[in-house]
Amino acid sequence: MNNNLKVYTEEEKNKYLAKLSKNADKRRKIRIFFDIVKNSFTYLCSIFSIVVLVGVIIYCFSTGSKSFNWDFITGSNYNTQENLNANPENKNGIEVNQNSNFSYTPSEGEYFSSRWGIAFTDKETNGVGEVIFTHIDKNSPIFQLGILDDNNNFTVTKVTEGSSLLKAIGYNDNGGRERLNYNKKASEMAKGFDRLKSLSYITLIFRSNGIKGPLISTFYFIIIALLVSLPLGVGGAIYLAYYAKNNFLTRSIRTIIDMIAGIPSIIFGLTGAIIFIPIFGGVGNILSGGFTLACMVLPTIIKNTEESIKVIPRSLKDASLALGASSTQTVFKIILPNCLPGILTGSLLALGRIIGESAALIFATGSLITDTPSLGQPAASLAVYIWSIMQGENPNYQAAAATAILILIVVLVLNILVKIVAYKLDKFTPKKPFEFMTYINKIKSFFVKKEKVCQIEKK
Repeated sequence: MNNNLKVYTEEEKNKYLAKLSKNADKRRKIRIFFDIVKNSFTYLCSIFSIVVLVGVIIYCFSTGSKSFNWDFITGSNYNTQENLNANPENKNGIEVNQNSNFSYTPSEGEYFSSRWGIAFTDKETNGVGEVIFTHIDKNSPIFQLGILDDNNNFTVTKVTEGSSLLKAIGYNDNGGRERLNYNKKASEMAKGFDRLKSLSYITLIFRSNGIKGPLISTFYFIIIALLVSLPLGVGGAIYLAYYAKNNFLTRSIRTIIDMIAGIPSIIFGLTGAIIFIPIFGGVGNILSGGFTLACMVLPTIIKNTEESIKVIPRSLKDASLALGASSTQTVFKIILPNCLPGILTGSLLALGRIIGESAALIFATGSLITDTPSLGQPAASLAVYIWSIMQGENPNYQAAAATAILILIVVLVLNILVKIVAYKLDKFTPKKPFEFMTYINKIKSFFVKKEKVCQIEKK
């Protein structure tokens, strides 16, 4: 027996235990403090992300909701000058009562003619000042103007908000002929219309920011990019997850795929301009842009498909091979059907990048806004259209925000559809039946209880 061992008294033991307890309590408080800091940081980052996302959505809807309508979605993008006349049957032109008084509250920078029910604002386009219609009362007599063709056939043409007024000719209350030119400011133009008792002739520039062409081009880009990238991406994922051996070559391929996924999109645009433009006719077009986008989204599809193949139980593969199926039959009849949710998820991510991409398409396709896009011609997508109309000293925020609303809606709808399809095809996650009538009955019982409470309170 070792007599050199120190024997602690009961008091020393208690002191040591108290010290251990104090240290443990101190460490626990420090751990709680750092847990609170980490959780708070996580919550703050999450709240910040949600606030930014909600703020962007609110800004898009508040700014672009006025321009967002069916005509904007299906309308053309044009810029034409027209001369509108009064009906030849009205020799004195379109007359308006001197006491007519339309009501409208103009915003800052707007000037309103209460006699004609129209409002103007000043705008500079390509360095040239213009007077733009910002409001036209639905009962304004200016809607009686129209186009007179060579055969003196008169067709009423609706003056639209956003049109640019170049010239107006009419007569004032004293019978004098008055001419209002485009070089006047909006304030002077509104006062000039208040002096006119009749209007004979105006010259307008009709403008429309319709996105029919960019919308069609975007669908072209989606179809081409997915038709090219999905077979290549799924095939590459099957090779890496099923056939490839775990060696230096396979690891190098995966590293290269990860590196390609992080390359800036403008580099893809330059690559598309160098490689695909000469292949598809020597000029940027939808085909060269579609193949460029396919190269961009290929790593995303490969990674998502490979991960979805890896989570499939190996027992399914072994059972298929044990029953006499070949490797090819196992891949196409067992593995691919079961990893469809992962493929759809990768396709959804690719779809979002295709719709929102602009930098690469500017180089590979160009920024021409056309109403009739074709595969062999340059054409702007929705994202490039936003970039185009935001250029210059007077960016069109309303049209850009309205286009952003459409992109958000398209992405949301596609997201929901893909999630539903993926949920239906997922064979490994237990599904709870959605009892529709159960929820209806719960809602009914809630209102019945509320009605009974109200009756009791009345008594």
